[in-house]
Amino acid sequence: MTIRTTYLLFALWGAFAARAADPPAFVRPPYLQIGDTVGLVAPAGRLPEGTDTARIREQFASWGLHAKFSPHCYGAEEPYFSAPDSARAADLQQMIDDTSVKAIVACRGGYGSVRLLPLLRLEELRRNPKWLVGFSDITTLHMALAWMGVESIHGPMPGSKFFWEDPASAESLRRALFGMSGRFGVPPHPLDVPGKATGRVAGGNLTVLCAACGTREGMAPEEPTILFIEEVNEHVYRVDRMLVQLLRSGALDNVAAVVVGDFTRMWGGEQFGADACETIAAALAPLGIPVVFGFPAGHDRLNLAIYLGRRATVTVDERGASLVYED
Repeated sequence: MTIRTTYLLFALWGAFAARAADPPAFVRPPYLQIGDTVGLVAPAGRLPEGTDTARIREQFASWGLHAKFSPHCYGAEEPYFSAPDSARAADLQQMIDDTSVKAIVACRGGYGSVRLLPLLRLEELRRNPKWLVGFSDITTLHMALAWMGVESIHGPMPGSKFFWEDPASAESLRRALFGMSGRFGVPPHPLDVPGKATGRVAGGNLTVLCAACGTREGMAPEEPTILFIEEVNEHVYRVDRMLVQLLRSGALDNVAAVVVGDFTRMWGGEQFGADACETIAAALAPLGIPVVFGFPAGHDRLNLAIYLGRRATVTVDERGASLVYED
């Protein structure tokens, strides 16, 4: 047997062993306490010009928390990103490694978090877990943490208008950070699919979920999963295409229920012959699983914070739907 053949056999065995291994047991970061420090980062787009950072500090101070901004949150070195990839990655890594920081909150999304993955040592959050908070483009980081088995929070970001438009959004984040969030109720929706299912909550922005297909962070759940999805400013046919991609890739093979958040500013429904929710319902119908519509999370005024990576039970009936987390 040649050295090359031996190497290939070891490589193939390593790939098989990695796939055959049990998924990692999820770890839960400690909930925050009064006096803790929250690190604010901008792993994608920069804070909008004129952002009232004093107001952000005051908001966290009203919760009994200290806010610590990373150096490049308001950077102007790049036309779109808050800073070059290396600087954004260094900012985030510094917050990960800083033992005085108990939670990391993304200021805003946009695009760019995926460019940081090769530059980060996210495994430190497995060894010393702390909450990572954000939505939209931050879905990339949530997926990376899910791949490692670390819970995180899909929730509002203080550099986004959605943090401020409805006080209930910020309050839901406070409750999630302090471990006070466990049950959500949703009114009935005509497209709801009744049923009951238990699984680990995963997901986020639909475009980002699809972009991760074929990567190690891409969805390939090895245990029953409650999938949450949301989207903004998309043509309806693209929503259909993304769902078809997830279905054909096998990403939804172990999904036990779907929670549909806000699909905001969708367009082209008349051309496609269905609106976004009708398109989602039709695409998911063959799965025969419970589906909840109208969950208030995503790119809209009310953006409730939810835990990702934690097991929960979804119940859907004629009275509405509930999402209840396990302790």
